Amino acid sequence: MDVHGLTVLLAIHLRARVLVFDIAGTGESTVPMTGVGGAELVTGLIGHARSPGNVVVAHVGSSMGGYFSARSGLGGEVDAAVVLGGPVEAAFTDARKDAFGMDGILGNAMGFDAPPTREQLVAGRAEFSLRPLLDQDRNSPMLVVNGADDVHVPQHDTLVFQGRRDTVVNLVPDTGHCAVSKLPEVFPAIIGWLDGALADKAETDR
Repeated sequence: MDVHGLTVLLAIHLRARVLVFDIAGTGESTVPMTGVGGAELVTGLIGHARSPGNVVVAHVGSSMGGYFSARSGLGGEVDAAVVLGGPVEAAFTDARKDAFGMDGILGNAMGFDAPPTREQLVAGRAEFSLRPLLDQDRNSPMLVVNGADDVHVPQHDTLVFQGRRDTVVNLVPDTGHCAVSKLPEVFPAIIGWLDGALADKAETDR
């Protein structure tokens, strides 16, 4: 419900079909969230989105959903990827300290039925790092955005994309996780970037 308005904006302004989904471990999903397992689900959805033919597909994800859009973008699975507040590397280290109940939120998504211990969280997070993909050079065009004051995702996880081929990075000052307090200015920029990226892709496919 909290992203409905944003997805409507995407559909209207991009004149595109929008497929909205929860990641594993959230909503009504009974499948625990893992890096590899969640990625397999997303890969299947990308294939479904392409199934009518040679369809141009973009992946937009926010927060933990941004982790999976970063993963599909870095892996070149989609034609464009937007990462809004997505953790990719530093957020998964054992040095991280969770704020505002994030340990419980993450533990619930991972399938724990009781508050996880720090040791359990450290072990569960270990597989999520996208360093292996960050070390490669096969990414799709990517837009990576987050608030500079995010208490959940370190600035490193946005700035690590600086200097990558076909990648735009925007660390927005004076706002927090997913730049939510500045979405009225951030989201139109996301739509504009997507419009250009998808138009370029459609042009090269002609």
